[in-house]
Amino acid sequence: MSNIKIDKKKKEVLFTLFDGTEIKGDIYLWLYSTNRMRAQRVDELLNDGTPFIPVKTVDGYILLNSTHIMLAQTEIEEDIHDLIMMGEKYRVHITTRLQKKLEVDLFVSLPEDSRRVKDYLDQPMRFFTFFLPEHILCVNRDFILSIRD
Repeated sequence: MSNIKIDKKKKEVLFTLFDGTEIKGDIYLWLYSTNRMRAQRVDELLNDGTPFIPVKTVDGYILLNSTHIMLAQTEIEEDIHDLIMMGEKYRVHITTRLQKKLEVDLFVSLPEDSRRVKDYLDQPMRFFTFFLPEHILCVNRDFILSIRD
């Protein structure tokens, strides 16, 4: 067995599962994402197809089935602020399967003729990124009932 240690970045996340259960804990992100020279973001981890996400809680580690995560909330960090908040800004209202109502911002950074909310939501991602004043929300597309802009 190798003694090589791979450095990761710890990030606190509040997960809401499909049944309404909330789990708060730390996840670990790569210091460099696969295609950029910067730390991996929570939305990248959730969209990479990993079936189970390890979360360190106050009660120990738990493995969350990523298909049953409704949303993941984390604080906005200054170093990623500019990278994911570019493009056309929209204020949208989301209704989830649990009838949870969210009023959030969305940034659509797509080609000039494809900058509508629908164009963003038509992308092949499992989790979409939305913004509150101090937090980032990654919302599972399967738990969105509707979005009104």
